Amino acid sequence: MKTASWARILSIGMTLFLIGCSMGRDEAKQGVAEFRARVSQHAFSEVYQTSDPAFQRAVAEDKFVQFMTALDRKLGPWQSAADPGWNVTRTTSGHFVKLVYQSQFAKGAAAEEFTWQIQSGRPSLVGYYVNSPLLVTE
Repeated sequence: MKTASWARILSIGMTLFLIGCSMGRDEAKQGVAEFRARVSQHAFSEVYQTSDPAFQRAVAEDKFVQFMTALDRKLGPWQSAADPGWNVTRTTSGHFVKLVYQSQFAKGAAAEEFTWQIQSGRPSLVGYYVNSPLLVTE
């Protein structure tokens, strides 16, 4: 009887732990959807203006717009991606969710990494990284 009780408690604890770890992932995925919608409209300044202040301190708006314009020219429009790899981190600095996608663009594949800070249930873009051989060769 005692073993069954401990197993049940452990099972419930692990379930709650896993739910807690994934909190913020859905919000971050919604942030990616909003990012992609803005990028598809070439609203690069809007992406920048709605990003986290930490993102804005890291890169000037004109440089971000130049980067996104070049990215669009070299990769073409985003087409698809499988479910992302993800990581949730809670620190004294905040609640962060990293999503890593293997994305397909019109001209080829690229790895994309989004980092979001989740505040009051809303994602705020902290980092965006993209890697593709096309960025070097095209």
